[in-house]
Amino acid sequence: MMKTYNVGLCDKDLDYVSQLMDYVNSRRDMGIYVTAFTGMSEVEAYLKVQDLDLVVTSDTSSCEETEEGYLYQDVKVAQLTEYKEYPRGWKNTNENLRYIFKFQRADLITDEIKGLLDTKTTVRDIHGFYAVYSPLGRCGKTRLAKALARDDEVRGGLYVAMEDFCQDLESLDNNLLYLLKSNSPELEEAVSSGIRTEKGFHSLILSGVYMDTHDVTLEDMERLKTCLLKPGRFTSIVFDIGSAALGDLRILNLFDRIYMPVIDDEVSVKKLEVFKKLLKDMGQRGLMTKMIQTQVPDVDLDSSEMERTLWRLEQEE
Repeated sequence: MMKTYNVGLCDKDLDYVSQLMDYVNSRRDMGIYVTAFTGMSEVEAYLKVQDLDLVVTSDTSSCEETEEGYLYQDVKVAQLTEYKEYPRGWKNTNENLRYIFKFQRADLITDEIKGLLDTKTTVRDIHGFYAVYSPLGRCGKTRLAKALARDDEVRGGLYVAMEDFCQDLESLDNNLLYLLKSNSPELEEAVSSGIRTEKGFHSLILSGVYMDTHDVTLEDMERLKTCLLKPGRFTSIVFDIGSAALGDLRILNLFDRIYMPVIDDEVSVKKLEVFKKLLKDMGQRGLMTKMIQTQVPDVDLDSSEMERTLWRLEQEE
């Protein structure tokens, strides 16, 4: 699956940025999505809620010039310039500064942008796509998932509820899974409007009951993952998955890591043995290498004990 890069294009000439944006976005084979701005203050406001992989701007007055090139709020910058031979109108002494000649063919500009994005150091990937899943009940699964989302200090993580039963009656009328399974073009807007802000993180409820989520296929989940990652809004996305919510355990392969809350009583230990044997019988031994087992303390999300638990999980990764 091709990664889609988010690029901010900024110039005071609205007609110029609009036409160039339309051209680049029409080139779907390039994997680039451009958002147009007419001032860096608009870019600043945008970065408070979304992420960008590159800013292409004619105004670098608010950018930081470093040894690696221009940066704007830690995002790599390329300057649009009206000078073809010497980008600043005089010979450049910093070879790491990136320039794009403004008055050349749109396809050439697109190729230059793509070249900058394909450089490994320019890619700003999401921090992690995680699942919290356990075949056991009353093990602290939801508490751990919310704590992981809350622990993201960059932009705040996204907690995604995919539980057996939701905690909110209003969510029983949620139509996100219908839009997902019908491959509706309205899915992205519905997901965005469904995200709520909680204390220290954001949340999204996929469905009210496990009977709906149980029908989600691997292909459906791949589309949902793309939808959530595309805006680059969150640096951590954490799914809280009920033990009965998945009809296809292969879906767990889509996650970078799977945190599995456990309980050490005799019955729970035996249930875990059955679950692991099931994975082996399904040919999903590789999933076990992604799983990190942990006991979750019954404490508040912001408690020092929960912080210690999260720290220990980081050491095990």
